[in-house]
Amino acid sequence: DVGGFCNGILAGLVAITAGCANVEPWESIIIGLVGGLVYQGASMLLKRLKVDDVVDAFPVHGACGIWGIVALGLFGNPDEGMGGNGVFYGGDQLGTQLFAGFLIILWAGGLSVLIFLPLRKLGMLRMGDEFQEKGADVMEHSPAKAYSESPDAPKAPTDTDVTL
Repeated sequence: DVGGFCNGILAGLVAITAGCANVEPWESIIIGLVGGLVYQGASMLLKRLKVDDVVDAFPVHGACGIWGIVALGLFGNPDEGMGGNGVFYGGDQLGTQLFAGFLIILWAGGLSVLIFLPLRKLGMLRMGDEFQEKGADVMEHSPAKAYSESPDAPKAPTDTDVTL
């Protein structure tokens, strides 16, 4: 699954973004690897809950972003002079990170409800059944011949087709 592979890489990068300036390189590798596992778990959970997230945006950015915030509260040695204050080194940063994660969830969730609830009540979040059955690519975004695999479908010109 190429999409899952690429999202796993992106998940690791998202996870380390919050603490990249405050952790050692070896700690960033651990945070990124755990981010990949968090992505996989969140993606599988959404599928099990039948939540439609075609590109796995929440597992990559939401779940791994929260993991990255929490990870900064765990890692980061204050003795290294990089600003870290993680629990693994006797620091007290974890509480601050958990509170920040809570505020981010509250802010993003609150604004999402303010935007999407009225759209849902007005019936503006879903396309018609036929549209969903055929897919947006076929119905709206591109000509049907772009996906045609028949031998008589028009093809793009090549260098050998051009005469001087």
